[in-house]
Amino acid sequence: MINLFEKKIKEHEPLKDAVLIEGLPGIGHVGRIAAEHLIDEFNGEKVMEIYCSDFPPQVNVKPDGSVEFMSNDIYLIEEPIPMVIIVGNTQSLSPAGQYEVSKRLMELGIEYGATKTYTLGGLGIGQIPTEDLKVYVASTSAEIAEQHKEYGVEFRDDNGSILGAAGLMLMFSKLNNIEATCLMAETIGYVVDPKASTNVLNVLSKALGFEVDSKKLEQRALEVEKLLEKVQLTQEESELSNENDDLSYFG
Repeated sequence: MINLFEKKIKEHEPLKDAVLIEGLPGIGHVGRIAAEHLIDEFNGEKVMEIYCSDFPPQVNVKPDGSVEFMSNDIYLIEEPIPMVIIVGNTQSLSPAGQYEVSKRLMELGIEYGATKTYTLGGLGIGQIPTEDLKVYVASTSAEIAEQHKEYGVEFRDDNGSILGAAGLMLMFSKLNNIEATCLMAETIGYVVDPKASTNVLNVLSKALGFEVDSKKLEQRALEVEKLLEKVQLTQEESELSNENDDLSYFG
């Protein structure tokens, strides 16, 4: 049996015609970084913490010696547009937990005034990119997906699936007669990717009609790019060394 524990941090009236934005951890932490950036830029106010018996059985130790609990949190933003932001440091471990938590998060989003949903995530490409990274769209209707093409998104050729809360919250939105869209940015997949998060935010802000300063994310992206360049250089040097070792057999 899955048990949920909810801690209300602050009383808050429901927002009017808010957008529910899900940014829980996933590939490249794309959605999480994007959602946290919105909270930081627009002074999001935490109103609730959700704990679940299906979250990892652990706490995270922080640099100052304190601990961080495994949770999903809800923040509210009133300006530039009303937003209900879902962030956290984990997702459920089991399919049953994923369904239970996603369903409850959707219910809470509606209680706080959400009338539209966006889920944010990454699409792993498994290699260091050699060209501009794309953003893909999937929606609860073909019409909604088509509307997003003007913002520079593409459709996936391989169809594929969307795992976890990013996918399930589309379903629970539809079941509650709420239109929903998932924005997925291409990402290497095995490192935190603020550049992909910036790409997602660029599309999201255009679709919802607001501006967001991405300078902090762009700076983090440059740091990651420098790290990847070092990794790539090390790999190339290793490959060259192996080739030289092979040639040593020939006179």
